[in-house]
Amino acid sequence: MRVVIQTVFILFCIALISQFTNLDLMISNLFYVEDQSFILQGANKSLAMQLHDYPKFLSMGVAILFWLASVSILIFKFNPLKRYFNNTEVLFVSLASILIPVIIWIIRESSAMHCPRDLLVYGGDYAYLRIFDAIPDNWEYGQCAPSAHASSFLWLSLILCIKKSSKTMWTLYYIGIFTLCSVQIMRGAHFLSHILYSFLIAHLSVYLLFQLLRARFKN
Repeated sequence: MRVVIQTVFILFCIALISQFTNLDLMISNLFYVEDQSFILQGANKSLAMQLHDYPKFLSMGVAILFWLASVSILIFKFNPLKRYFNNTEVLFVSLASILIPVIIWIIRESSAMHCPRDLLVYGGDYAYLRIFDAIPDNWEYGQCAPSAHASSFLWLSLILCIKKSSKTMWTLYYIGIFTLCSVQIMRGAHFLSHILYSFLIAHLSVYLLFQLLRARFKN
C-alpha cells in the first residue's frame, strides 16, 4: 500500500508542476529551433524515426519471445525459457507486455491535451491546454498524454520485480528507458510530463499485478 500511495502522490505532484509552472515548455524550448521545427523534425526526421522505431521493435521482439513461450507452455507444456523463468512468470510477463500498453493507450485516448508540435506556440494549430484546465467547447482531443511510446518498454519492469533486482538496477533501468523516450521530446511528440505520467502509471500497474501474482510466483 505504501508504494501505491507514494506513486499516486508523485503522479499528483507532477500534474501540479505541469499545471502551475512552465517546466514542460522550458524543456521543449531547448529542442525547438527558429525555423518552426524541433531538432528531430525536418532534415533530421529520418534519424528521429530510427531512434523512435528501432528500440521499440527490439522491445516488441522481446515481447513476442514471451508470447511464443507462453503458447508453448499452454499448448505443448514446454517452457523454452525455463532456465530463466518458471511457467507462471513467463505467462504474466506476457500479460504485462499487453496490459501496460493497453492501460496507457486507454488513458491517452481520453486526453484532451495536444502534442507540443501541434501547439500554436510551436507553429501548430491548437492552444496549450494544461492537465487541469477546463476543456473548451468543440475541442478536438489531442490524445497525447501519457506517452504511448514509453509504454513499449515499461512492461519490462515486471522482469525486474520477478528477479528482485537491486535499487541500482532499477535506477539504471529507468535512466535507460527515459533516454530511449527522450527522442519524443526532441521531435516535439511529447512533453516531459507525458513521459513521466507513463512511467508512474506503468510502475503502479506492474506493482499491483506483481502483488496479485506474488503467491503464484512463490510456487
